[in-house]
Amino acid sequence: MKFQIDLSGTDLLKNKSVLAISDCKGLIRGFQINQGIIDELLKNWEKGKYFCRYSKRGLGFFKAMVYSSIICGLINSVGNKEVELEICHDLKFHENNIKQRLNKLLRKGLNVKVNSIKFQCMKGTDVDNYAYLMFKDNYNLLPTYVYLSLEDLEKFLLK
Repeated sequence: MKFQIDLSGTDLLKNKSVLAISDCKGLIRGFQINQGIIDELLKNWEKGKYFCRYSKRGLGFFKAMVYSSIICGLINSVGNKEVELEICHDLKFHENNIKQRLNKLLRKGLNVKVNSIKFQCMKGTDVDNYAYLMFKDNYNLLPTYVYLSLEDLEKFLLK
């Protein structure tokens, strides 16, 4: 099944940013990150708890790994065992890292067959529009949210 993925917000590690996934047929799911999870992720990364080494210059790589973890959580919530992913150019310089990490996590961690991963512009697509709506939804009124805990994300980040 084909899925499109987009981030809405100024930065993945900013409070209330939303990463959303759509199957292009009406199914929309999204995760809105909160400051508590962001703080814990950064603190645990600095303590060396995750597989990617801490460094001030490595923040972009760490964001790519968190981005990949959230995507895995969203795909796991949908339950598909075969996917084609179209991902927005949200982290331009880390697309290869995201692709490699997703291939590994989805195949080995979730037993999901990955047919393709492509990066492209998502401007004007359903996933872009819904991610934006979820980002602006201050009261969490949309029925599209997926709850992912810190532990849900960390299972894809731990050593």
